[in-house]
Amino acid sequence: MKHVLSLFVAAIFAWAFTLILNPPPSPPWATAPPSRRTCVFFEAPGVRGSTKTLGKLLDAGPGPPRVIRCLYSRCCFGIWNLTQDLAQVEMQGCRDSDEPGCESPRCDPSPRAQPSSSSTLFTCSCGTDFCNANYSRLPPLGSPGTPGFQGPQAISGESIWMVLVLLGLFLLLLLLGNIILALLQGKAYRVRGGLEPEPEPDSGRDWSAELPELPELCFSQVIREGGHAVVWAGQLQGELVAIKAFPLRAVAQFRAERALYELPGLRHDHIVRFITASKGGPGPLHCGPLLVLELHPKGSLCHYLTQNTSDWGSSLRMALSLAQGLAFLHEERWQDGQYKPGIAHRDLSSQNVLIREDGSCAIGDLGLALVLPGLTQPSTWAPAQPQGPAAIMEAGTQRYMAPELLDKTLDLQDWGTALRRADIYSLALLLWEILSRCPDVWPDSRPPPFQLAYEAELGSTPTTCELWTLAVEERRRPYIPPTWCCFATGSGSLFAK
Repeated sequence: MKHVLSLFVAAIFAWAFTLILNPPPSPPWATAPPSRRTCVFFEAPGVRGSTKTLGKLLDAGPGPPRVIRCLYSRCCFGIWNLTQDLAQVEMQGCRDSDEPGCESPRCDPSPRAQPSSSSTLFTCSCGTDFCNANYSRLPPLGSPGTPGFQGPQAISGESIWMVLVLLGLFLLLLLLGNIILALLQGKAYRVRGGLEPEPEPDSGRDWSAELPELPELCFSQVIREGGHAVVWAGQLQGELVAIKAFPLRAVAQFRAERALYELPGLRHDHIVRFITASKGGPGPLHCGPLLVLELHPKGSLCHYLTQNTSDWGSSLRMALSLAQGLAFLHEERWQDGQYKPGIAHRDLSSQNVLIREDGSCAIGDLGLALVLPGLTQPSTWAPAQPQGPAAIMEAGTQRYMAPELLDKTLDLQDWGTALRRADIYSLALLLWEILSRCPDVWPDSRPPPFQLAYEAELGSTPTTCELWTLAVEERRRPYIPPTWCCFATGSGSLFAK
């Protein structure tokens, strides 16, 4: 602990030393009034995706480039394509958020991608009005992508005196750190000795006070581990249940998912049934918030399709139930005097769909689900709204993300409809996975081993860049064999050519 604290103080000293020798430029918005950023807007013909929805286009002349006033950030961007020393502008406009690099007052491009062996894309971010109209310079091909890098500089005598002053401050901070460390060690000793109570972890308001304990809740085995929670199989009063256990650092995620499950009217055969919320854990030393849900022993759709094939009737049952569950989730409705808002799932995947005893599907894991704006919602209804484009475009499993989410061109003017469409894209990939394991649509009734959508093209762990290239730039989709188009049953064909 003492060594860590010393390193921390040393890091502060090093940062201050760097700040003295190379003071950074002040961000443009530190002195400017909080007005909207104005940028040059241009999109070359043939460029896929658009950033028009990130700002308001202003009339600045009959032809390109135009002017756009940013709605969600104070940051402009530009993209240029350098081919044989000839730079052509590809896109200019507003960023969706103030990301690193936006503090620069001018456009200093850095290499981003290489579409071909003879061309390179350069991009820049900057934070002053019209700063993306042109670039200051393009680094030569093959150079490090760090704009503005300069060689070593001579240190003036004034800087040396400042270093000596900082060295004295460093020694003083080190002494104070050792004193604080000694005090903390003394308090820890008193806590271990029972002289003082151990403080509760800080996680906002007291989450444990709002949850009951369930002594009869039993944990059996782990069935899935996720980013924010671990799912256990267990029992509650003789009923098999799934227990989603959240760590203390994920109390906010627990509250958000619980609020969705407790929405009035959210009961459907093809949505995983919520039973209750509680607190506890698999042992006396593990205590956190819990969601108790209906358990489906057949497991996830991914697991089921890996282990089993399904005939045409079974495949149709899975597909229809999955579509019905998603349609119910999306629907805004009044029933028995209760209002149910429309909900976008945003993480529909074969891991988050479960197989019921009758072979139909149930949609689970509402951890990323989002309440959508409605047309008939009551005046007292005030759901939490997402803060900015980044929160709206947050999504789960990359493999199932719609192209407009991969490309960050989701229609933010009507984001409720756009998120519904993104869910339907994910649904289509799940229908492809279901059909891929149906013997009736394959020659000799021999379906290949189960593969996730795009696994044949990109492997089991595709990167965002690979998915973007395949689904957005090349506009490709999972391969549909010719036999699927020719498949016929006694009642007619499945697909029309």
